[in-house]
Amino acid sequence: MQATGMDIRSAQYLVAVVDHGSVTAAADVLRISQPSLSQAVRNLERALGATLFERTTRGLAPTAVGLAIADSARALLADVARAESAVAAVTALRAGELAIAVQSDLAIDPVAEVAGRLHLTAPGIRFSTNAVANAQDVRALVRAGTCELGFLETHPGTDVSDGLREIAVSSQETVLSIPVRLATDLPDPVPRAVVTHLPMVVEASTVRRGHSIDDDPDLANVVVEVPDRLAVREMVGQGVGAALLPRSIAEQDSPASEVRSLFPPITRQTILIYRDGPLSPAGSAYIENVSTRHKPSTNSLPNGESVSGSNSTP
Repeated sequence: MQATGMDIRSAQYLVAVVDHGSVTAAADVLRISQPSLSQAVRNLERALGATLFERTTRGLAPTAVGLAIADSARALLADVARAESAVAAVTALRAGELAIAVQSDLAIDPVAEVAGRLHLTAPGIRFSTNAVANAQDVRALVRAGTCELGFLETHPGTDVSDGLREIAVSSQETVLSIPVRLATDLPDPVPRAVVTHLPMVVEASTVRRGHSIDDDPDLANVVVEVPDRLAVREMVGQGVGAALLPRSIAEQDSPASEVRSLFPPITRQTILIYRDGPLSPAGSAYIENVSTRHKPSTNSLPNGESVSGSNSTP
């Protein structure tokens, strides 16, 4: 509880004298004159109606009342510091930029959703995304500091030793989205060995990944390469060929296409990565929105946030 008659400046003066043991030393630290500090202490004693210090051979020693009031002063100063930090954080989110590296097929979900939620509370932040073909390129941009955050896909249990911190965002099944005319004789689930010979529509970035299905052989019958996932869905809907898509996206295209599970199944995990160390206010707020969206278990982040995260390990 704040002592009656004590303001922020009086609290600073009192704590300084208690900590340094003399008016002279405290005045030097506070960068004010000794007479001014002595007068301020006397004014505080008068306002409180109590003696706060006793003069000894070693300098000034706080009385029992002085120690109690000093505790109140420290609490007051701590409250002020917390309030100032909160104001600074809010002010910092009124402007600024946040660069995010994104594996190309993740630019809609979850990146856009989280950015939209953050924009409601911090409309002054300018977001920029750098879409790249694969997870390695995302990691390279974040490691270099070109982008503060990065979203990429990985397989559950995959560990990469590059010193970046990771937050698991979501896991999703990869399925076969196939035109109805091509699905007639296919089982459900579809063996991966069968998929390799189907007429397939792929993103151009998949060319650099060898048209592979995880560790299976390359797709043997790629009929169309398109620049992005939206074009993949359009081609499937027009009956050109089948495609491998996240289930949430493939199911949106019904009834133009059918959705079949794969055997063995393929599950990909979306993770958020960032460098170890202090984050910008915008970066911290974005991560907090991710953690709120997915409600992960707690762990300590560089700036003190409490969200799920871990360092990549060998």
